[in-house]
Amino acid sequence: MAHPEPAAGSATPAEIASHRFTKLYETALTAAFALTPSIAILYLHLFQRPELRFEHHLIHEVAIGAAIVLSGFIAWVTWRCYESSGEPFLRWLTLGFLAFAVLYAPHGLLTRLSDTHLPLFLLYGPASRLAMVGLFVYGLMQYGKPHEEPSVFRANGFWHRGLIALVLIDLVIAAASFSPLPTGSLLRIALEIAALACALAGIAVMLSSRHHHGSPLLLFYLIALAVFAQSSISFLLAGAWNHQWWLGHTIFAAGFFLLSYGVVQAYHTTRAFSSVYSLADLIRQLKTEKARAEDALIRLERANAQLQHLAATDALTGASNRRDFLERLEAEWARARREGTSLSLLALDLDHFKRINDEHGHAAGDLVLRSFVSACVAQLRPSDVIGRMGGEEFSVLLPADDELSAQRVARRLRATIADLRLVAPDGAPLAVSVSIGCATFGIDGVSTEAVMRRADERLYAAKDSGRNCVVAHTGLCCEEE
Repeated sequence: MAHPEPAAGSATPAEIASHRFTKLYETALTAAFALTPSIAILYLHLFQRPELRFEHHLIHEVAIGAAIVLSGFIAWVTWRCYESSGEPFLRWLTLGFLAFAVLYAPHGLLTRLSDTHLPLFLLYGPASRLAMVGLFVYGLMQYGKPHEEPSVFRANGFWHRGLIALVLIDLVIAAASFSPLPTGSLLRIALEIAALACALAGIAVMLSSRHHHGSPLLLFYLIALAVFAQSSISFLLAGAWNHQWWLGHTIFAAGFFLLSYGVVQAYHTTRAFSSVYSLADLIRQLKTEKARAEDALIRLERANAQLQHLAATDALTGASNRRDFLERLEAEWARARREGTSLSLLALDLDHFKRINDEHGHAAGDLVLRSFVSACVAQLRPSDVIGRMGGEEFSVLLPADDELSAQRVARRLRATIADLRLVAPDGAPLAVSVSIGCATFGIDGVSTEAVMRRADERLYAAKDSGRNCVVAHTGLCCEEE
């Protein structure tokens, strides 16, 4: 089976070269395997006397009987595959196996007439091979066509007409063998050459197209055609009952076994030749699907991260929303207790924010909120957290900051906000200030509820003290250090 070379961007020149050489070696091994019967044919032709014979009627009858039973069984299996998949190729493959069984049967039944009527005995062999291989090659021409409805061909009598045609061929061969003209030997040779030509034509079709690359079972098909062709060569070189003649039967049986193995594999998998894949194909498809799954997983993780960010973020300002801020507050307080570090909390409220909305509109209010958060973030550390608790109320979490550090941060934030110079959409200048309450875990409480309550009380105290100021544990502290 053909496999693509490694992608140029993912493989070194040495890997690409090794892939090419191993594929060449694999192709050579396949060709050597397919042509192995030629060695035995050539050996018998060169080193065995053709007059050496092994004429054993019972062995021949048993062998032909087994071939007929096996051919009928494989025809049934192939028909079941066709009924399941509707693959046109399998319809003709079924008919080919059936043709071999019907046309080969007289060859076995007439074994004991070989001494008195040799043409009648011999003609059915090449005729059955020609019919089978011819139908196989015609079926190959149907490979890849759209699947059909098997019931249509049952209804229109396709199989009955096929059987009738095969029986008529049996009668025609019998009539030809009784012809007063000495044409029996020539007819046998002509039929065998025709069978050989059909097999070679099938091989040429497969090698000149992409057929044998579509399914691993078609590789069995290709090798079987090559073996059938060599069996015809063996029969052309043989005389009745000599060693070359028996070898021809053996070679043909080998091709038949190989092709029937492919049919059984289709039956136990997809019941269609075109949808059975080689191990290398499956591994390549698994790698492709794995890459797709990994890419989808990465996209999903990114989407989940975005959703988590959206779920934890205030859409207007980009600050943490109330739920996320409270979760992080609990987590930081647990970590501070565990590690023995400080933790402080600031409660912030924009002064006269309702007046801004009333006088300049909500667009101005949104501008103030976004600018406020951006200014605060610029003054905070990456580990600090600012959250919007509702409306113009915010909180800032200060990990590892004690009371004095928190007061310094609060005074810096107050001064930064007071220095903001904003212009409303209506062109009016906007004066912005903030009132801040500071609280520290341990000093002001040992629970998040207690510390938040204390920060809120000091925020209200800052409002009562005239706004634009900071109130901490030590009282009012408006001046920045």
